[in-house]
Amino acid sequence: MAVQRVSRLVVAVTAFVVLIVGALFSRPAAAVPETVFQSVVSVLPVWPDKPQAGGGTPLGAAPEGSGIAIAKGGKIVTAYHVIEPAERVDVRLHDGRIVPASVLGIDKPTDIALLEIEPDLPVLPVADSPALASPACVISNAYGLDLSVTCGVISARHVSNAGFNPVEDFLQTDAAANPGSSGGALVDSQGHLLGMMSAIFASKSGMNIGVNFAVSSELLIRVAGELSDGGAVKFVSAGWGLDVPPRSDLAKRAGVLVIGLEERGPAQNAGLRIGDLLVNVRGRAVTFPRDVLSALASVSPGDQAEVVFVRDGQEQTAVLQFADQTAKREPQTDRQAANDDCPHLAAVCKTRQAVFPVSAFDPIGSSVRIGEELLVTNRHITADQTQVTVYTPTGELTGEVLPSAYEGDLALIRVKGLPKDGLILKVRDPDSLSGPFHSVGADISQRKVRVFPQGELISAPADSAPLGRLHVTAHMQPGVSGGALVNAEGDLIGIATSGGQGRFEAIPLDDVAELILLRGSPYAYSTFEKLGATLRKCKVELEAVKERKAALTNGQADELAELCLSSENYGLFQEAGDTLGRQNHLPEAIALHQAALKQVPNSLNSRLSLLTAFQQAEEYKKMVAPAHVLLKLRPNSPLVLRRVLQAGVLAKDRSLAEAALVRLEALGGPEAKQARRYFDRAESLFDGSQ
Repeated sequence: MAVQRVSRLVVAVTAFVVLIVGALFSRPAAAVPETVFQSVVSVLPVWPDKPQAGGGTPLGAAPEGSGIAIAKGGKIVTAYHVIEPAERVDVRLHDGRIVPASVLGIDKPTDIALLEIEPDLPVLPVADSPALASPACVISNAYGLDLSVTCGVISARHVSNAGFNPVEDFLQTDAAANPGSSGGALVDSQGHLLGMMSAIFASKSGMNIGVNFAVSSELLIRVAGELSDGGAVKFVSAGWGLDVPPRSDLAKRAGVLVIGLEERGPAQNAGLRIGDLLVNVRGRAVTFPRDVLSALASVSPGDQAEVVFVRDGQEQTAVLQFADQTAKREPQTDRQAANDDCPHLAAVCKTRQAVFPVSAFDPIGSSVRIGEELLVTNRHITADQTQVTVYTPTGELTGEVLPSAYEGDLALIRVKGLPKDGLILKVRDPDSLSGPFHSVGADISQRKVRVFPQGELISAPADSAPLGRLHVTAHMQPGVSGGALVNAEGDLIGIATSGGQGRFEAIPLDDVAELILLRGSPYAYSTFEKLGATLRKCKVELEAVKERKAALTNGQADELAELCLSSENYGLFQEAGDTLGRQNHLPEAIALHQAALKQVPNSLNSRLSLLTAFQQAEEYKKMVAPAHVLLKLRPNSPLVLRRVLQAGVLAKDRSLAEAALVRLEALGGPEAKQARRYFDRAESLFDGSQ
């Protein structure tokens, strides 16, 4: 199950409320017909480096989930996160038979996957929309113990903001759900389908606290139908931008404010105007943009939807007509559709107000507003300069760099005159590191702050990392360094730094808090001066080396490596290592890349550079350890897998090479065939090796 942890206080309060409500309203649950079990299956995926369940594997050692017969022809729905990394999927039927399954399609925004098996199972009838407190039972493969039943009631309907998936239309239930329940059936007392189990809230100890979520049958059937037809799921766009009304307006009427309209889009064509307050969409009350997103998620292209809105204090009704050409791959209901400059969620686009281009040692970078007069940026933007130029919509301002004893790649700036009503992004631990994420920063060519294409989390900072980083696929480019990494709600997740080729990095907010805290250290000024000065010297020398055509002598290479190591800057370690590697000064290059990995152990870029340096030095056996880490961090990246395969062949490590080959062949495509030919040609190299 997708799981979120909550505090002990919440657990205690929840338990207390459940006890009271249970005492007042408890009643025996009606028996669920046993025939329902014929329509629910156990899903047994084969994940990389994990055993498969179903063959005597110890409980908990193998990933398992559940599935529901959704349509004739052996069509089974399950939760996408159950099979996401799977190399193969089998299904265990209610009678114990295990049969292979093929994946017909997936939809990440709703966390739904469609499988197909040879046996044709009976399909559950679909229940009517349930009433609150009506009986509900979960039938699932909880903890891999095969199918079992737990019962409770419907606690809430149309939950859209649980925070698990980009698109949510959940039923909430207190019927117990546990690991292995994902993809299981939520049914009423007649055995009719209410939804598919998808996610749970749990205590920090992992205890189920009775807050469990199932994808509604309406959304489930709609998504499964489109996947069965062989296409991507298409979500309609009303062509509007939505936001929460100002707090002063919420005292009068709750709703969702229309802040933008697409020319000739469905909303404008239906007569809606900017400033209208949406209060009901398809019969559902709405108070947040995600409520609107959820209500429209079950609408297919070509259908229509009725909305109720308030204008000038009067309720009015409009009907949105969705033609096929308005369909978009991703839901767009609360995007700023009227603003072609930012085709993203309104909350994400709004964060541009808190990002300002800056110029100092680096001629252009970005900064993030975290206080009335406080900005944070990267140290490699400021180096040892005590002043920076901050570019605002109303003109240039001068900022003062505040010394801190923090040793990482961050700098704090105080600047007076920032917009008084401007957005300030809060430095607080994010509730979740589940994406998608966007970087927000300066676009040099367009001369503006913009939101860049979204990406996902590759890995969180390593536990052992003294100055660890978030590793993401959210796009960054020159000028974005020092900008914001934000989630879909517009919350600050980290400070953008660097990267490339789909592997980008950001500094976590714990470091920002440490940067602020260590302003009061007696070593603040000396640390600022030392690290800033050595950073400047290293960067200047690196630029000079790149401009010179003559190669460095061994002595010069050693001096440059020593200088850049003294900067204690991970980004410069990496840049200097690559520069010296290109000049074939391999011991120095290797030392720099190893220093980078000591600071940031999960760095894909440094580990790939280290592989290259070991290969150039013909130290093939030393390629094995970093290659294994790369395989673990990025098991579905063709580029990484090719490098791991090459490392296995050069080091004559058959198991490593085969592991990469298996992953490449699972991904398919021409790269898989090329990898197989490369492996087969190298077969003789493995003779006598492991």
